[in-house]
Amino acid sequence: MLKELLDKILTDFPPVDRVSADPIQFQRRFFDEGKSHKEVEAVAVFSAMLSYGSAAQFTKKIATIMQSCNFEFLKLITSEPNKDFPWIGYRMSTANEIATFAYSIGNVINKKGSLKNVFFEGYNKNKNTIEGLSELRDSIYKEAEMCISPVPHGIKHLLPDPKSGGCCKRWHMFLRWMVRPNDGVDIGIWSEVPASELIIPLDTHISKISRNIGLTTRKADDLQTAKEITSKLKECCPEDPIKYDFAICHLGISGKCTYGKDTNLCKKCGLSSLCYIGKEKLKTP
Repeated sequence: MLKELLDKILTDFPPVDRVSADPIQFQRRFFDEGKSHKEVEAVAVFSAMLSYGSAAQFTKKIATIMQSCNFEFLKLITSEPNKDFPWIGYRMSTANEIATFAYSIGNVINKKGSLKNVFFEGYNKNKNTIEGLSELRDSIYKEAEMCISPVPHGIKHLLPDPKSGGCCKRWHMFLRWMVRPNDGVDIGIWSEVPASELIIPLDTHISKISRNIGLTTRKADDLQTAKEITSKLKECCPEDPIKYDFAICHLGISGKCTYGKDTNLCKKCGLSSLCYIGKEKLKTP
């Protein structure tokens, strides 16, 4: 029943319809325009790490930065730091910290050839995505540290450690973009990693809905919870469990799910027959 209901959610709320409101829009544009994979990767990791808080706010910030360099992002960040970088701060990070983060990505590409090369240095040790992401994070972090030491909180927030035990939603979202096959949303340029190895990018919307429909019993929003949810989704689609991520998340972001606050919405929700809150609402006259 879970698979049938989740597949219907995918049909009713096609992920491709939300691309224009999601940070995937930036690397999607670069990919669709035939830009090099290393530029797509750079735009993706930059966009992913800035994707917290209000989607309307962070997408506006990212768009302004991309527009200011006339969508020549790779050229901008692999050149010597200069006054042409758009000095824009966002929430926990100052303009200088965001610029340092961007140039650190560029320095890694200059030294290693691509972000993919760095990821696979870690991944190939044990075929472990956490180790791959950690290698990539550490490489960018070390470049930032050479520019500003000690590394300020604003940069640390942009580069959470995948090995810390936290859910690290933005890193797993970035990897989903890179790995899952090109479906109009994800772009699949790191196809050497099986989609079955991905971990769901866990956020508030995913965690609340997942608990309500029995995908996890854990209370903490951490890596173990993300893995438990992913394991349950593998029962529905072993080869590509994270394909349900965008659709489930949409229910919360769009307001289609209010986690039991709106009885009428609960009665209309396609997951209500599995949701313990929804079942209670369905009993209401």
